[in-house]
Amino acid sequence: MPILEVKDIRKSFGKLEVLKGVSLSVEPLEVIAVIGPSGSGKSTFLRCLNKLETVDSGSILLDGEYLAENAVYKPEKELRPMLKKMGMVFQQFNLFPHKSVLENIIEAPVCVNGETKTEAIKNAEMLLAEVGLSEKINSYPCELSGGQQQRVAIARALAMKPEIMLFDEPTSALDPELTGEVLKVIKELAQKNMTMIIVTHEMNFAREVANRVVFMDNGNIIADDTPENIFSEAVDTPRIKAFLSKFEG
Repeated sequence: MPILEVKDIRKSFGKLEVLKGVSLSVEPLEVIAVIGPSGSGKSTFLRCLNKLETVDSGSILLDGEYLAENAVYKPEKELRPMLKKMGMVFQQFNLFPHKSVLENIIEAPVCVNGETKTEAIKNAEMLLAEVGLSEKINSYPCELSGGQQQRVAIARALAMKPEIMLFDEPTSALDPELTGEVLKVIKELAQKNMTMIIVTHEMNFAREVANRVVFMDNGNIIADDTPENIFSEAVDTPRIKAFLSKFEG
């Protein structure tokens, strides 16, 4: 059974239709890279999955249960525990500047999930070790590089023990030399069989890490295939060829 199923979702902002009937099915343990030109609806699609944006029509199912059916959402009380199953990492790191790294990570597990502080700290220490930042546990965001802040943001999302992770261009705000350290953490998550949807402009990363690559253009999914087929020189979709040619060399 798919862990996530999206059926014909549409989303407009005023007169601008950003998603024009997008459907996608995600199996457990899959890593899906979403690529395409700016303005194609990739980030909006991701934000609709966890109700940061509400859909105008269509349905979203998580673990076989409707989050939204024909754009009608479950009551908030039922919705909240379902949405906690999805972790989200944004382009900007969105860390609390006045809280330490540890405080940023344990805030939601304690306040939202009801974990004990001792339990949350133990898990935070483990996650910081996994992202290579154990020594920064008492640092503040202003004392960290952009790459370090994004790795803390990943640890913070993982602290909620999600079933699926959503990444919205997680390296787009980083200098090139800091991009690699964040992509390394995401690759390691893939190796640990975390289900992920990653909106990215890093084509080599998408080719290497994803099981499937989804190409979006103008509010539609125009291809959904293996990385080998999407990135093949024989790909027969002119729009994809034109887009990928910008990343060659």
